[in-house]
Amino acid sequence: MNFRQINNFGLSTISAIDKSQRCLGLPVHLTVEPTNACNLRCPVCETGAGILNRPKGILSLDNFKRIIDTVGPQVNTLLLYYMGEPFLNEDLPQMINYARHKGIYVSVCTNGEPVDATEIIGSQVSEVNFQIGGLTQKTHEIYRRNGDLALTLKNLRLMAEEKLRRESKVRITVGFIVMRHNEHELAELDGLKILGVDAVQVIAPCVRTIRQGMEYLPESDKYWYYDRKAFENGVLKPKVIPHDRCWWIYYSTVITWDGDVLPCCRDAQGRHVMGNVFKKDFAEIWNGEEYRHFRDDIANLQSRMSLCRLCSGYGVPRLY
Repeated sequence: MNFRQINNFGLSTISAIDKSQRCLGLPVHLTVEPTNACNLRCPVCETGAGILNRPKGILSLDNFKRIIDTVGPQVNTLLLYYMGEPFLNEDLPQMINYARHKGIYVSVCTNGEPVDATEIIGSQVSEVNFQIGGLTQKTHEIYRRNGDLALTLKNLRLMAEEKLRRESKVRITVGFIVMRHNEHELAELDGLKILGVDAVQVIAPCVRTIRQGMEYLPESDKYWYYDRKAFENGVLKPKVIPHDRCWWIYYSTVITWDGDVLPCCRDAQGRHVMGNVFKKDFAEIWNGEEYRHFRDDIANLQSRMSLCRLCSGYGVPRLY
């Protein structure tokens, strides 16, 4: 991290504490969508379920560079992933490399199938997260529909081997999305470490409806985001409900493949567009009328906002 990043983090913290409409700092955490297309059909995901309701497209390398150069040098962390499989964008390695040369920590999340281990390790990516839906093809494909677990694990192993060969410092993790149909496999997760990964993580599942919850949430509520008692009474709500406060909207922003700026990673369908970074200067968008109204609504009317209904809140981001 550098002084500019630390300074903007501090300024954003002041604004977050005050719940101000304007943010004194610029975002230190940035999410960019390389594409909103995906090769899988995961049923809870808006892309996989076919309910994204946004035009499909792929971010060009030139437009990615425009985003990085426009949002500002205070960006510390880039999540190069949103509502699609990022490795379907053939320019992803060059995007990663461009951001890394700007001193940005770059994290990518993937289903692990369209991955070229040599190119990605060569891009100097900071972190790659493979996410699987089971330890066998039978359990994996229940949620990761159209998924090929053998291919994902092969690419994971190849990336770990390439990391070792190049003496790379990239962090490689595998995330196990725990659900009702694969919960019995939790005891076997340590077996994945033989692939050479840095960490194996259990990922709590997200659902949008009671029906999805009944189908996918595990029997044990250890990995639930949701209130079990309310769920049993037919109400889906998070265990922790934010009350007129969101730290994340002062530190972070999301930019879709076509340049729309969204205030929250939960706005998959792009219903709260703050502006377009290809049409307007980002600094004007960040404290423009739409963003100011959005922050004011969060500070005073959060309980009425559908966007926040299933959110348990995001804390302060980590600086690398």
